[in-house]
Amino acid sequence: MAKSQKQKAEEFAALHREGIFVLANAWDIPSAAIAVEEGFKAIATTSAGMAFTLGLPDHEYTGRDRMMAIVREMAPRFDVPLSADLEAGYGLKPEDVALTVRQAIEAGAVGCNIEDADPATGKLIDFDLSVARIKAGAEAARAAGLPNFVLNARTDPFLAKFGTPEQNLGESIRRGNAYAAAGAGSVFVPLPPEAATIGKLAAAIKAPLNILGGFGGKAAPNLSELKKLGVRRVSIGGSLMIAAYAHARDSLRAIRDEGSFAYAEPKTKNPD
Repeated sequence: MAKSQKQKAEEFAALHREGIFVLANAWDIPSAAIAVEEGFKAIATTSAGMAFTLGLPDHEYTGRDRMMAIVREMAPRFDVPLSADLEAGYGLKPEDVALTVRQAIEAGAVGCNIEDADPATGKLIDFDLSVARIKAGAEAARAAGLPNFVLNARTDPFLAKFGTPEQNLGESIRRGNAYAAAGAGSVFVPLPPEAATIGKLAAAIKAPLNILGGFGGKAAPNLSELKKLGVRRVSIGGSLMIAAYAHARDSLRAIRDEGSFAYAEPKTKNPD
């Protein structure tokens, strides 16, 4: 018997309570299916990945209606929780975020991301308005009968280049704690510059901390190191999709330049 949305929501919320888990970001149904087949306990959409497959830039060019259509197709196909990347909520007003969260729940999602940078300017949205937006989204989820819905409040001081590294850290903590108090189930801080900063964020923010994996090269902390730093959740954003398309590009170059079809050789040989 398929799990209900409430069961999936409880499972997803429980993943945030202890240890660390990787949230596999998918850009279509096949990529989501691979993640599920490989044993990942939850999946999420990636706004960047889905925009790129449509030939669009990131940052809300996909639009709310098209994003919801993708979530609506993906969520019921899998018996694991799905969180929707809803960018900045498709409108700056709290009621815009509330509408977006309601529609995500109707589409089958049990969690979502909401960003606090204005997609039109790249600047952080006013602090008080940002808190009101998260509160509206959390209240909308409760009103929809899904109290375990995990609103992952993303705060972007590092990406938006808010100030000095110290100021970016301080503003991330200030906003993260305000969002947690407003009802966010986790707090997402993309691309802090070093492991020590991640540890400070995890210690100071009173909610499960989400960090972006798959960026930063070999110097970036691995999963074991992130766990020691206190991170609870790791998402991979569009990095897997970028890697997949990079492999396709390299394979096409090998065909063009070398006449090689080595990319199509199986990774493992049949013992027979």
